Amino acid sequence: MKKTAVITLTVLLAAILAAGAVVYFWPHRLSDALAENDLLQVTCTTLGVRDGAAHDGTRTWENVAVTNDVRKLLEEHPYRRSLPFSGSGMTPRENLLILSVYGDGAPAYSVLLADSGEMSVGGVDCAMSGAEDFIRELVRLLETAEGTEERS
Repeated sequence: MKKTAVITLTVLLAAILAAGAVVYFWPHRLSDALAENDLLQVTCTTLGVRDGAAHDGTRTWENVAVTNDVRKLLEEHPYRRSLPFSGSGMTPRENLLILSVYGDGAPAYSVLLADSGEMSVGGVDCAMSGAEDFIRELVRLLETAEGTEERS
């Protein structure tokens, strides 16, 4: 009887740990936390070397409405939580994106994303595959929208 109880308890604990791991690493989408009237502030910093000197180019877009194109892009690029004890830090290769979400005029949360895939969502370590493409596409959408506003 004791052997059966130990086996049952072991199987139960293994199932709970497996279910917890699945829930912890389940993919999330940035668009899930956005309300219709939320505004974004997006800052993209480009790091690099030009003509032998360090180059730091920063662009900021303020009061960005969450359009269908932006929402679709956020939905196409899910992210997962990282192991909390990995402690790798963020190491951008070339681009660092800071996305701040404002709801009802007050800051709701911030996302830091390096083109290497490391990210922090509200202070929680996460990872996004295809981060370099995501940053490039988001900047392209913002530049396109900015050009459309200037012509209006």
